[in-house]
This record gives sequence, structure tokens and C-alpha cells, in this order.
Amino acid sequence: MEPILSKEEIADLLAAIRTGQVSTDSIDEGGPGGPIPKPVQDVDIFQVYVHDEDKGGMRIPNLDIILDTFTRNFGTTLTNQLQRTFSVHREEISTTSFQNSILDLKNQGAIGIYSTDPLKYGCLFHLDALLAFTLLEIMLGSAIISESHALARNLTTIEINILKNMMQGICHDLQKAFRPVITLKPKLLKVENNFRLVNIVDAETEVLMTSFSFMIAGKQAGSMRLIIPYLTLEPLREKFKEIVTVAQASYTWGKVLARETLEMEATVIARSGLLEMSIRQILDMKEGDIIELGYDPDQPLTIVVEDKPKFLAVPGERNGRKAFHVTGLYSERNGRQPGPENTRVQEPVADTTG
Repeated sequence: MEPILSKEEIADLLAAIRTGQVSTDSIDEGGPGGPIPKPVQDVDIFQVYVHDEDKGGMRIPNLDIILDTFTRNFGTTLTNQLQRTFSVHREEISTTSFQNSILDLKNQGAIGIYSTDPLKYGCLFHLDALLAFTLLEIMLGSAIISESHALARNLTTIEINILKNMMQGICHDLQKAFRPVITLKPKLLKVENNFRLVNIVDAETEVLMTSFSFMIAGKQAGSMRLIIPYLTLEPLREKFKEIVTVAQASYTWGKVLARETLEMEATVIARSGLLEMSIRQILDMKEGDIIELGYDPDQPLTIVVEDKPKFLAVPGERNGRKAFHVTGLYSERNGRQPGPENTRVQEPVADTTG
């Protein structure tokens, strides 16, 4: 019985036919002997469509925006956690089979297996040997590293357990990055150094793969690789399409900043007098001295917001407490301006609580 193509294989076959990579002509006109069959050419549909690196990011639109957000968040997390300045850079998104993605790791470093509830199949994060040993040196108290080295051996069980804490932090940053698309609940299930034991999907399943390069103090510190099955993200294709563009995002952030600025606290002072004194006059001051403010009680107070005069007001009382009534905006014409830049002593301010 002939094997039945899956839905994904049928879609790949149709795409290959549309692009002309698979011919629909099966016979050629011959002579008196009748039609001459064309020689059969083996076509690996998976290779034709899936292994085209230029289409890696096209399979899931705007996936690069999510991964760039994760890159920034994870770089900040490492910097804060390990007290080293990490610079993380994301590389191109490519596609391959799950088996090839595992073989390409060459059984070196450490690989974390993550669940991605409520999505299926999960994902993998791989730390190459250089990054794994660099992180271990820092976490074990090494001084500032001048040059990191990847040891020619597998990680031990103890080293794997030490790396788990750092790899656990990936969950939080991954959750934050995917928040515009879905409320993801990633969880680190296991960290392995024997990649033959890693199996989250079938060997020929298509996966999306991207690498992240790490720098510390301008020196190469290794790389990390994300491997996630296409079937994990495929249900979210439409939601990925709805992600805002960069221009829209910057406009949205402007509104957010403006809204949050309105909630910031500011210091407001009702100032009845301001005078200038020299350092000698201040040093000569003693108990019992009387200092004239030159304040006219018939003139309004100056309301100062964060050291900047903004309003004019009339002092008074309300509910047994000192208060002021704003009468207008402060201007250079109706407000008293300070003189030369000398040392100033300000009268104790009134309680402005109304």
C-alpha cells in the first residue's frame, strides 16, 4: 500500500508545483513506438521547500519581532543575574528537520527541553560548549573573564544542575516575549547533555531554528540555539499577523509613556519669600536674628513645581489646615524673579494639603 501524504506534505508538494520545481509532465511524445516515458527524478519535497533559509521567517509572519523582544529581555536578565554586561544578537531564522537540527549540535553543550502550554510539542534551547563553560565560570565565582574556553568534554551532572537556574530564567523572558500573541506558560522540563535522549517530535518534522550569539566585554562568549517545531506555532499564524509594526509600536509606546507620566509624583511648594545672602552672612547668623523676607502680604504666593514657578495663589485655611487658592498662572510680568545666582535661603513652606 502506498504511503498517504500528510496535510503538510501535500501543501509542500503544491507549493513546489507552483514554483516549477516539480514538473507535472509525465510523458513525452515518441515516434512510431508510442510515447516515451520521461526518466523519473527523485524530488525531496522537504528539501525543496523547507530547507530554504530565506523562507524561515516567512512561515510564521512577525516571528522575528517576538524573538527580538526575547533577545533584549534575556540579555537584560543575564546582565542582572550574573553582574556581567551581556550583549545578545539574534541571527537569521531557518528551517530544517528535527533530526538534522539535533545532529547539527554535535552532542556538545547542554540542551533544555521546555513545555509551551497551552501549545503542543514544546521547544528546545541549546547552549553550545563555549557558552555553557563561560556561564559556569561566572556562576562559580570566576573573576572577569579575559578569554573563555570550551573544554573538550561533556558537561557533568553537577554542571548541568548549576546551569538549570540560568536556563529556568528563559521561561520568564519567553513568556514576556509571546505576550502580544498568547499567554504562554513555558516550563523547563529537563536539561540534557546526551542529545540522543532528546525527542519532542518525529525525526522528519519541520522545525524553525535560530541562533543567538553572546558577547561579554566585547569578547565572544558562545551561542544559544532555539529549536521549535513549526506545528507548535502554526495555530498562531493569524495572531502573529496582527502584531503591530515598528511604527505603530513606537506610537503606542508614546501614548503609554504620556499616560504613565501623568501618574508621576511631583513636589509642589507654596513660596511666600525668597532672599539672597552671602556665605559670610549665613555664617554670621545666630539665635535671635530677624531676617526680613521683603514679602508683601497683599501679593499672591508663588507656587513652585519641581523648582519651577508655575502658578500664583492666595494663602488661607481650610478645615483647620493651611491651604492656598490658585488664582492664575505665573509669568515673568506678574511674578517676582530671582536675582543673581547667590546662595539662597528659603522660608519654611506652608502645608499645602487641602
